[in-house]
Amino acid sequence: MAYVDEKIAFLEREARRQEKEAEERKRQEAEPDNTRYLTLEEMLEAVREGTVTFPNQETYEFAVRTALSEQIPMPFVKNIYTDVEEDENKTVLVDYAHKISQVMVLTDRPMVEESIGKWKKRLESGMEELNSYAEVIEEKVLENLDYLTLRTPTGKGWIYNICFRIRKGNNRIVGDYNCFEEDKKTYGTMLEALVMRLNEMITDDAGAQ
Repeated sequence: MAYVDEKIAFLEREARRQEKEAEERKRQEAEPDNTRYLTLEEMLEAVREGTVTFPNQETYEFAVRTALSEQIPMPFVKNIYTDVEEDENKTVLVDYAHKISQVMVLTDRPMVEESIGKWKKRLESGMEELNSYAEVIEEKVLENLDYLTLRTPTGKGWIYNICFRIRKGNNRIVGDYNCFEEDKKTYGTMLEALVMRLNEMITDDAGAQ
């Protein structure tokens, strides 16, 4: 019974926190922002060309590395990652200064074949079982992969995630690229464009074989 009471209290606290943050987000969105951010299509074109410049004049370059034992072509942000871990089963790229990461993992067994809608529900249910929360913002199905954009709470603020699963091949590769939600119009769009470019490169790589 004590466990049930604790879980109810946790959910009530989480609901109050979400309501408060939603109000703050609405307030910020109501304030005028004349910054001209790149659209996702513009960002994808910049990734293809190899460089992008943000409205604040920050410039980033892109490159491609071969990831995992499956030899997946993985576009990534060049010369910023301070923590890199790679082997046949995972590629982890983390930049603590900009608070962004790119992670790709080879799972032990093939993923469950299911629609993106069922994947979304399973992810949300899994977070609830861990006494956490995930709010899925968008679902996208591309030629070689599916991805969800979602927000999750942490002690340091909301995280903006792009979670993807590669359907092509052995159906064992998943990934999660993320940044803080406050940077979703810049770093978030850039990371999403990298996922879209990954989809293109898988197609290009298959066609070249």
